[in-house]
Amino acid sequence: MNGHTLLLFQKDNSPDSRTWTEHENITLAVEAIIAMYETRLAESHPTRGHIHYQVGDLIGFISQCREFAALVYDQMINAYIPRDKAWLQEKIVNHLRKKLENQNYVNDGTVNGHQSGKRNNREF
Repeated sequence: MNGHTLLLFQKDNSPDSRTWTEHENITLAVEAIIAMYETRLAESHPTRGHIHYQVGDLIGFISQCREFAALVYDQMINAYIPRDKAWLQEKIVNHLRKKLENQNYVNDGTVNGHQSGKRNNREF
């Protein structure tokens, strides 16, 4: 199942913090969540050239949100399946792990800090 995905997000109790985004598949939705977190970090630390965080920080960000869910289209049943924070967190960890492994950042059983772009450094 990797169909059309809607992300539903609410940071706090404020109705103004509710938003949603639309993505072609879950992979793009996961990348959007990562980009959202990195943008928030960059905005909160505007003078830093590089921002470092660990995957646990990203997972914590999702946990602290009032609502973070996905609706993922399943072609076999012709319907959207709701997915919760824990499912999204698992998808994010798996996505980053696979991305790091594919980029040959794994050495001697450890994963080195991964620097992506100019702003962040993801670590496992």
